[in-house]
Formats: sequence, structure tokens, C-alpha cells
Amino acid sequence: MRKLIFRNTLFHSKYSSFRRKSFLGLKRLKPLTVNTFFQKRSLSQLRDFTSLTSNETIQQFSWTTMLCLFFGVPLGIYLYKCTVLTLFQNKLIYMPFLPWDGRKLPFDESLIDKRLACKQVTVETVDKCKLAGIILTKLGEEEADDVRNRDDVPVMIYFQGNAGNMLLRLPLFSRLLLPPTSSISNLNIAAISYRGYWLSTGSPSEYGLQKDSIAIYEFVRKLFPKNPLYVYGHSLGGAVGLYLASQPNIQKDLRGIIIENTFTSIKDMVETIYPQNWLPYKYLVRLPFVLWNKWENSRLIQEITIPILFLSSRNDEIIPQEQMLKLYKLAEKSEKKVWVNFDKALHMDTYTHRGYVETINKFINETK
Repeated sequence: MRKLIFRNTLFHSKYSSFRRKSFLGLKRLKPLTVNTFFQKRSLSQLRDFTSLTSNETIQQFSWTTMLCLFFGVPLGIYLYKCTVLTLFQNKLIYMPFLPWDGRKLPFDESLIDKRLACKQVTVETVDKCKLAGIILTKLGEEEADDVRNRDDVPVMIYFQGNAGNMLLRLPLFSRLLLPPTSSISNLNIAAISYRGYWLSTGSPSEYGLQKDSIAIYEFVRKLFPKNPLYVYGHSLGGAVGLYLASQPNIQKDLRGIIIENTFTSIKDMVETIYPQNWLPYKYLVRLPFVLWNKWENSRLIQEITIPILFLSSRNDEIIPQEQMLKLYKLAEKSEKKVWVNFDKALHMDTYTHRGYVETINKFINETK
């Protein structure tokens, strides 16, 4: 571009007056006069625009860019992480979509062991959510309905963890009910999913799951009006179970509660998962308006007086065993508390280890 302008300028300045004949030879053109002053001025402006020759301009550009990169990018990432933790905490805590077909897996009787009687049920909450679940019992010499209607048969309300659905817990239920392990004789299991889990409607939250637990209890008690009633909660389900058992009117009706690998609070879990001082999470959750999912189990367990069975995995890779130990120490009002440690167990496979079924069976027999 600069060469082209220079060439035009040189040509018109050297040959500022020239004549051309018309094609028909009619008339000569007037001399062409070119003002080279404006062209030279344009060249000078173009040269100044395309060339950063000023040290002041380069220095100003470099410092501004460096300050934006040094402070702006980390600050933007920091604010982004704070926003995600605050606004999307329900998505981070409750994961009904894991595994990816967890919300769409249909109830299929072929998944149920032939030695079990399984019935699909629906529970409606006070805010019109419909909770999908199953009720299982072991088939024996008597008809399944007769076994379920016996008043001496214990009933266990099972609350699951934060991912998956109740059909994925069928191996656990089979382990409790069926041989060759020391299965529990004549036990009914009510496994009903929270809102937003499996085939249930609604979206999960702490307040929503608390309402679900009460609706599930009322449904089960209506179905089994005189049977000994127990609550079993794994991980997040332990928090749901502790909330239910902390309700005075409901606590009087329960024979005991079993919690497996449960945390002390959501705040403590955030600080456990993100212990680094340079991350914003551990400081953010200390603000009172940030967390609306708190699950303060360390406070609720101090209000429980019924027997409690603690099932703890030493090698739990998600919830440190120290949190279960803290809950055990805080359960001072419980009339009977039992601690059972599984040395080689992880967060999800406690039921596969030796002594699991025997421990639960013994606890039920001693408290019913």
C-alpha cells in the first residue's frame, strides 16, 4: 500500500502536466494537476499508524496488558468458581443422573431375584411430588403377602446416597435378605427414591428431601401399622435418616437407626474435598447466605435417643472416617450406640465385606 501511494505520488509530481489524445482525436484534455501535499501528509499518517516507534506507546501497552493478565484472569476464575459453587450447589450435591441412565432405567421384574417378592409403589408428598420406589421381602414357605402382613416382621426404610437409583441397590438388598450369607429372616425393605431420582418427579434439595423422608415414613407406617420400624441411611441417606429420626413424634415410633459412611455436614465436606488455602471454597461456605444445603448431622444426632448402629469403612475414599467418629462421639443421648469398623471397605462396598449382614441382624434382634 505504501509503495503504491509512493509510486503514484512520484508519477504525478514528475508528470504533473501531460496531454492525451482522445480515441477519436476530437479534442485534447486539459493538463492534469495533482496536489502532492495531501498525498505526502497521508503517507506520514499511515506511517505513524502502522509503525509503533514510540517507546511511550509500547511501554503503556505492555503494562496494561500485564496488569490485566496478572490480576484479571485469576480474579475472573475465582469469581467463576464462587458463582458455580453457590448457584449450582444442588447439581454438585445431588447426582441422580449418574450413571447416565439412572433417571430412565425402567422397573423390570427380570432384575429381581426369583427368591424375592418385589412390589413397585408410588408415594405422594405434601407438595405433590410423586416418589417411585419398591418394597421387597423374602419368599419363604408362606405366601409373600402373608409375610408382609405379619406384625412381628421388621421393616427397614432405606435411604440411598447422592447418586444412582434404588434398582442399582438390588445387590445390597439381596445380600440382606438371601442366603448364602447370614441373611435376616422375614425382613421388609422399603426403598423409595427421593424427588428427582429414578422415576420420581421434582428436583432434589435439602428441604425437598426432608419432606420426602416424612412422606415416605407416613406411607410405610400406613402400610405396616404395627411392625418394628428401622431407618437405614448410606452417605447422604444417613443425613436424611438422621433428620427423620430427629423429629420427636417420629423418633418415638422407631426402634433404631443405621447410618453408613455419613458426613458431619456439607460445610465440613467442602473443606475436606478442597483443603487448599488458595481455593475460595472453604472460605465461601463459612458465609451464612451461601449454603442452602447444610445437612448439619453433627447437630441433629445430639437430639436422637433411640439406638444407633454406625457402619464405617476405614478406607472410605469420599467421606473421611473421622467424620463418622465425630458423629459417634456426639450421639451421647442415644440409649444404645454400636460402632462397627470395616478395615478394607470403601465408600460403596461395605455390604460386600464379612460381618456386614451379621452386624445388622444382631442390631435388629437386640432392639426389636
